[in-house]
Amino acid sequence: MTTFDPETAEIKFAIAESATDLYVEAEGQFYIRDVAKAAEIDPGEVFDYFPNKQAILQYYYTMLVYRYRMMIEEIEQFDSYTLSEKLSNFAYTSFDMLHQKEAFVQATFKELILCSYSKTDFEKEIEYLIEDFLEQDDRLSASSEMIRNGYFNTFLKHKYLKLVHFWLADDSTDRELSMELTDKLTNFLQELMYNTMADQGFELAKFLYANKKEFLDRIPIINQLFSKIEIR
Repeated sequence: MTTFDPETAEIKFAIAESATDLYVEAEGQFYIRDVAKAAEIDPGEVFDYFPNKQAILQYYYTMLVYRYRMMIEEIEQFDSYTLSEKLSNFAYTSFDMLHQKEAFVQATFKELILCSYSKTDFEKEIEYLIEDFLEQDDRLSASSEMIRNGYFNTFLKHKYLKLVHFWLADDSTDRELSMELTDKLTNFLQELMYNTMADQGFELAKFLYANKKEFLDRIPIINQLFSKIEIR
């Protein structure tokens, strides 16, 4: 996760907020001098924080994750939430934040995020957030470790971005389809990560192997099982 400096973030937030508003007002065009004026800083200072206009606009998305992290610090016992509750909370909260500047998001999400040539800071922060959720959850099954890695976090991040894309196009009443889809996806993921069936299977296999001599003669099917394993 990128080091978070509250003082710097506050200035960058102000710049990005101003830029997104001006972008919508001018239908895609805005000037640094106008951004600086709205943010109450000198025009040259803008470039102390951002290399170009695109970076300013992309930061709007990055700061969604920063804002969310600050929000959950105020939620009592957030650490006790299940994985599904944490993921759905992030999705619903981000939908609310995106809705506040929906005209801007509708106009830029695909270009700035979905079709970006390189991984954006927004995407990186989502992956860090997902990793934090997984690392802090002591209810994950031991077998879930087999799929937990950087690629898995990237996969989940892509699913979240596709979910946002779906939300933007959702014309159902109060976007109920997006809410239902979020529930089903997060519940499925929780079942996948919490399910201990594979854990129990491994434990059974270890037990049978450790005591195979005792079982070979008494339980024919165990004998057949180990003979097939040995042949292979």
